[in-house]
Amino acid sequence: MTPRSLALVFGMLYLGLGVLGLMPGALGGLFPARPLLAMTHVAIGAWALAAYAGRTPTLTFARGAGFIFAALALVGMLEGIDHGPLVWLHLASAGLAGFVAWRPRSGERRGLAGDRRRAQGTVAVERRRRASDRRQTPAAA
Repeated sequence: MTPRSLALVFGMLYLGLGVLGLMPGALGGLFPARPLLAMTHVAIGAWALAAYAGRTPTLTFARGAGFIFAALALVGMLEGIDHGPLVWLHLASAGLAGFVAWRPRSGERRGLAGDRRRAQGTVAVERRRRASDRRQTPAAA
């Protein structure tokens, strides 16, 4: 999964969850209805869709979402109120966002195993100046 596809999935999921959380009884008792949490979900969903559309960097969104969802899960656990499904949803979202945000990219794998390409030496003679480095040639008279 790429950060852009994560932004699309989180945007649709959390924008919808936030809007439904603002309507009384819309979630059917599965998730507790809290206006502040619903507005947080709407804000995260809007940020995700803005990242998907290219308004903000998607990798920044994925890293920020990982921290925000981890904090929301921690607050839900410490609060002492029964928020079981919501805590699990936030933990899963934090894990997925963290994985997408900090996994090695395809271009970084070469650096992990060492560079196997042969070393690029300097060119012995340049075509126009007849020297390998223009900075070291004597100034033209």
